[in-house]
Amino acid sequence: MHILITNDDGIESAGLWALAAALRDAGHGQVTVVAPTLDQSGIGMGFPPRGLHTLTPIAPPDPAYAGIAAYAYDGTPVGCVAAAMLGGLPSLPDVVVSGINRGLNAGSNVMLSGTVGAAMIGALWGLPAMAISQQFVDEQPMTWGTAAWVAARLFPLLGQLSGQPTSPRLVLNINVPRAETPAELRGFRQTVLSDFFFGDYLDADRETSVDEQRIRYRFNRTRLPVFDETSDDGAVRAGYVAITVLAPMSAYPGLDLRSALAAIE
Repeated sequence: MHILITNDDGIESAGLWALAAALRDAGHGQVTVVAPTLDQSGIGMGFPPRGLHTLTPIAPPDPAYAGIAAYAYDGTPVGCVAAAMLGGLPSLPDVVVSGINRGLNAGSNVMLSGTVGAAMIGALWGLPAMAISQQFVDEQPMTWGTAAWVAARLFPLLGQLSGQPTSPRLVLNINVPRAETPAELRGFRQTVLSDFFFGDYLDADRETSVDEQRIRYRFNRTRLPVFDETSDDGAVRAGYVAITVLAPMSAYPGLDLRSALAAIE
């Protein structure tokens, strides 16, 4: 099995390399890293603009990652997957695993995240796909080893995605609490998306001059609500690994617009 590892934090992210090493060491298959040259956080499923892009082989940043083939791509996470799927690697990937993201990708953030976006485009290409993110808490050091352990434990679940009779286009979105060791985790829960929308918790500082207005946004964590533990945000904050199944392409069947459309015609 050929596993493509990517992210949106960039090729130098410690979480990216912890993930690649964990899947390699677990014996899940051949691991190849293709990640953006620069941080692409918040880019979602943005595709790189038309033009010439570069896929550059690089040496792993530490001897602990020896043997992992790695490439830096001067574009978005979706572009990384596209480069791999369109012949940029010696062989096509069978699976896409994206992360480990610095900070949760829960609630509406799944629509903004480049980490989730890369998994989404992998699923649209017909590959089993996983995105994994870890909680960021008050400037405390990230505990990448715990999230990497979770990724290796949950990787076999990807086999269930390709076995679905309706559509293989599904993504496992994994959010991991900040925990020093796996023993501190309370367990695993399948969850739904929370109702979190980042815009509800933004504060804006404005500086106005004669011809322009400058705005600085600040995310105000003190106003976050208590989320239900059945949601991804709630489960993580209660100490559980949250597993949410996402469908990149779905239509909402509950709203019937036919009579309204008939009135317009």
